[in-house]
Amino acid sequence: MLNQRDYTAVFESSPDAMLVVDANGVIRDLNRQALAMFGYGREEIEGSPVERLVPEASRARHVLHRRRYGESPHPRPMGQELELQALRKDGMTIPVEISLSPSTLGSGEPHVICAVRDMTGWKRLRRLSGMMITGAEQERRHLSRELHDEFLQSLVALKIRAKLLADEKDDAERERARERMAGEIADTIRGVKRMIRGLLPPALDHQGLSSAIGSALRDIEEVYGFTVHARLGRVGRSMDENAALALYRIVQEAVMNAVRHSGVGEAAVTLESTAEAVTATVRDEGCGFALPDLEALSGDDCIGLVGMRERAALTGGWLDIRTSPGKGTTVRVSVPVAEPEDEQE
Repeated sequence: MLNQRDYTAVFESSPDAMLVVDANGVIRDLNRQALAMFGYGREEIEGSPVERLVPEASRARHVLHRRRYGESPHPRPMGQELELQALRKDGMTIPVEISLSPSTLGSGEPHVICAVRDMTGWKRLRRLSGMMITGAEQERRHLSRELHDEFLQSLVALKIRAKLLADEKDDAERERARERMAGEIADTIRGVKRMIRGLLPPALDHQGLSSAIGSALRDIEEVYGFTVHARLGRVGRSMDENAALALYRIVQEAVMNAVRHSGVGEAAVTLESTAEAVTATVRDEGCGFALPDLEALSGDDCIGLVGMRERAALTGGWLDIRTSPGKGTTVRVSVPVAEPEDEQE
């Protein structure tokens, strides 16, 4: 049989935020996870209406739902596909799932035990998953166009040249035609290699992040005639492979955005490393743009900007975009460096 101390230990050790709310909607108890989630001290929030943790626009509706629930209390598990938001002390809203369990507890008075789970990470993963699917479809369309417009046309031209070469009687002209074919074949091979490098992530553990980014920038210069002034500091081997890949892709995306949208022919890229983090900056002096609210965008809107931010967040890092019309654009991203294993123990 568990005693009161055991029940308290279970309450405090729950991985979810736990609140005990009375029939009047007043918070009577909460655990450490709830204090951490909402950012309050115990004396600040205990005894307050539970609506204090609800965004202001939803409070009146929440009162009605709470009273209706009180008329017929019943267990309500998580996972009901309800779009719920909670309000932190600092004014930030967070997506949550909430389970409700009616109880009389030891006092005999009706209470509701609320388990609150922060869904920020899960929603970020779901959003990024959707953007990855959209991005993959866009990449397939781009690949299809590139294969048709460049490589298929080159192969058709080579087929025609091969037939003409077979019919050519003049030795000197046949040799010149052979040399032209050899050059076109070499160009096509280089183009295929560039495409493969663009599609497949580099072996960062062997090539190193600085070298991999440098290779990507040289490909961009060669293909698009876009000048990249790069200052790439050395990055140590202790960096997590997923974090390194995220940083590589973010830099690649930011430079390609400059190529497509800046209206200028050059950009600057820097890569700096400290013991705690690796930071990359991509700067162009182009036309800039009015930065939208990335939180409000759907997965199909500005997928590049949102995707860069989500990639950085999933590594525990951050992304900052500074731009305005006519003022150029600066993208700065920082991702943490993994601690050596002997320091983690």
